[in-house]
Amino acid sequence: MVHFARKFLDLYRIGMAFLLGLACFNIFYRLGDFPIYSWDEARHGVNAYEMLKKGNFVVSTYRGHIDYWNLKPPLSFWANIAGYKLAGFNALGLRLFSAIAAMMTITITAIFSWNKFGKVASLFATAVLTTCTQLLINHSARTGDADSLFVFFFSAAVISLLLCENRTKWLYVSGAAFALAFLTKSWHAGNIAVIIGLYLLFTKKYTQLTVINWSILAGCMVLPIFIWGLFRYQYDGVTFFKGMIFYDLLKRSSSAIEGHIGDKFYYFDVFWKYFKYWLTLMAGLMAALILQNAPINIFKSEKKSLFIGICLWIIVPLLLFTFAKTKIRWYILPVYPPIAIVIGILASKLVHHGKLLTKTLILVSILMVSFHYEQEIQKYLLHPKAKPHLSLIQSLYKTKDLKGRSLFLFLPSEENTWTQNLVLTAKLYGDMKIEDGGLEAFLQKDGAFLLLKKEYQTDGIIKANNLMVVAENNWGYIVRKSQS
Repeated sequence: MVHFARKFLDLYRIGMAFLLGLACFNIFYRLGDFPIYSWDEARHGVNAYEMLKKGNFVVSTYRGHIDYWNLKPPLSFWANIAGYKLAGFNALGLRLFSAIAAMMTITITAIFSWNKFGKVASLFATAVLTTCTQLLINHSARTGDADSLFVFFFSAAVISLLLCENRTKWLYVSGAAFALAFLTKSWHAGNIAVIIGLYLLFTKKYTQLTVINWSILAGCMVLPIFIWGLFRYQYDGVTFFKGMIFYDLLKRSSSAIEGHIGDKFYYFDVFWKYFKYWLTLMAGLMAALILQNAPINIFKSEKKSLFIGICLWIIVPLLLFTFAKTKIRWYILPVYPPIAIVIGILASKLVHHGKLLTKTLILVSILMVSFHYEQEIQKYLLHPKAKPHLSLIQSLYKTKDLKGRSLFLFLPSEENTWTQNLVLTAKLYGDMKIEDGGLEAFLQKDGAFLLLKKEYQTDGIIKANNLMVVAENNWGYIVRKSQS
């Protein structure tokens, strides 16, 4: 018996090492080779870059002006800054801590599942997260957005909450993780506060807490946010906070802003798009348990609190974001870890109590679903979509006398508007000053560069204005005025 236990432990270690290694590959492979995405990733990257350059780590700016569009506290920007310091001013530095946070999310989920539900549940839950396409490659682990770091703090907060049944100190860790989640993604962390409140109510844990316990919990949840608020207030008073409340919270909740629309089934459609085979497997596992009358220990009194907590972890974000009018697919990223845990628990019960045929079917099904999603991830990793206009700017990386120079944009048949990924790429790879005004403003400024798209009249523009080509590709040119 002891020999069998040791053998199983070895198999667990081997399996977990393989899964974590695969997760590491899926997250980090060619992380810096993919072009920077516009909107959130680029915006966060610019905010962090300008914070670092100005030495002001409280106020976020975009192109030199206080940013009242990206109304987030600064913690995710600090993570981007740390990535720049470690990996350099490039796409890898931008995304480094998102990738690390994703690995930490998978790891703490694996450890929690093993500690509470056993090694088999831990392996299956880890397999789900390791091949979760939306969590890894869609606005999360492999991008410089705030979401991956937020999912980690969200997961840490709820897992700590579930550990407080016997040790109250974990409740304080949960409160601190809530504060860090708020400082990462603002009001999204409200889901955590609701989960904490309902968990303490439904489990009657609140009856065991003293005034001191409540005071420490409140301090852990509020004090870090309050300290940041004091520092932020010194710069622009209540302006930033009014934007957070009236636009980022109330307007997003009451109306569909920026075209992010969807009906009440929007997030179920998102799940079905990215997670349908895991959901189908979960339904099959539940049906098999019911048919076989296999014991589900999670319903026993000693694990009732775990059952309540995991259900709240799934239900609260789904309900709150469903009621909110603004619908965005990555809002529900925090729900994937608890769903993975549920799949792990159900599969583990059947493996331990099911018949040989059932065990075989479960193993084959999990392998097939994992292989299917891993193929999707590999396809993404091996075939990045090129953005030649960004590559053109990146080619200036080693150009001398570039730092601090002005860069103008001229698209002959399009609106001359700087996209956010163009702005960030120019800053990261050339430390350039982004200028408006197009061709006319460029011609009036000495020492400036112009990003010029190739079209039928482009060569004529270059010749007519005696411009010198500094770099080019199939998309366009970067030119400057001739030195002669």
